[in-house]
Amino acid sequence: MNYYLDLQGAVLWPLSKLYELAVRLRVAAYETDYLKPKRLDATVISVGNLTMGGVGKTPMVAYIARYLKSEDYSVAILTRGYARRSSGMRVLNDTGQQQTAVSYREFGDEPLMLARSLPDVPIIVDKDRQGAGRWAERRLGSQALVLDDGYQHLALSRDLNLLLIDATDPFGGFAMPPFGRLREPLYGIKRADAVIVTRADRPFDQGQVNAIIKYYCGDKVPVMYFFSSITELQHLATGETYDVRNFSGWNVAVACGIANPQAFAEDILQAGINIVSENFFPDHHPFAQADLDRINRAAVDSGADAIVTSEKDAVRMEGLTLGDVPIYAARLELQSDDEVRLKSLLLRTVSKKKRL
Repeated sequence: MNYYLDLQGAVLWPLSKLYELAVRLRVAAYETDYLKPKRLDATVISVGNLTMGGVGKTPMVAYIARYLKSEDYSVAILTRGYARRSSGMRVLNDTGQQQTAVSYREFGDEPLMLARSLPDVPIIVDKDRQGAGRWAERRLGSQALVLDDGYQHLALSRDLNLLLIDATDPFGGFAMPPFGRLREPLYGIKRADAVIVTRADRPFDQGQVNAIIKYYCGDKVPVMYFFSSITELQHLATGETYDVRNFSGWNVAVACGIANPQAFAEDILQAGINIVSENFFPDHHPFAQADLDRINRAAVDSGADAIVTSEKDAVRMEGLTLGDVPIYAARLELQSDDEVRLKSLLLRTVSKKKRL
């Protein structure tokens, strides 16, 4: 067995290094100005990460957009709409257009989830983020653009580069695929203007995280700590929303297709809810009726009072026939002692660009 594992590693190692070399060359092309990023007139705030998988980017994008909107800035979100079946630009929450019935298959599950939670913020779905930003400036008068999953999108210049690091797996095994989960070599940390450690309420080696950030960035980059907790559950059939405390002591079946299902399950447990059944699917899984039927049967067999899923999964369950066990989507809220620091950084960035 070890022989075959060693042989597999020997075959994959050069492929991994070729991939790493390609990533390094691409980054170097921008660092040396061989390739020049495009600049927009609006303030661009990028939210991204170094590792593959979920680190809480989407909740942070929503948090930033909601805050800037509350400060009377015209805000839009730029996203590529991963795994959508359409091409070209699509816009959600455009008040200038009559919005017909929408599907995650056209827009992507995360853009649709953002649109539902931020009904007064346009969500622009396009692989060409620079073109989408120009359109937002011209058509919507956007003053601030939040770039979703933008850390590796070097073709677009940004005024604030926020790097998110998951406390439970901060550096992806210190290697790129297939031996680790890094999207790019670790030195990419140095491009960050600020680092936000997510899931910071979980046990982690804070000293190691800070030491690595300081090694690449010195003392000039602020480090902030955020975590999320479930505050509400929304009934999928009725749309009614309930305080999560009403479900304390319930037995539930968890069903989700997200990058970090274990973290989601832990959020449910921390809310005082018991888990009696788990159905985990790949990230962005397109739920079919057979999937939902299987989830419902497992919930019935385990005596679950309800099924709990994520907001992202809920948009992929729309149009399917719900079973006898009620399904609720969990709503997360970001919390931190560093909220004032982050909000101050956001306002300084936007007001500085406005003055230029």
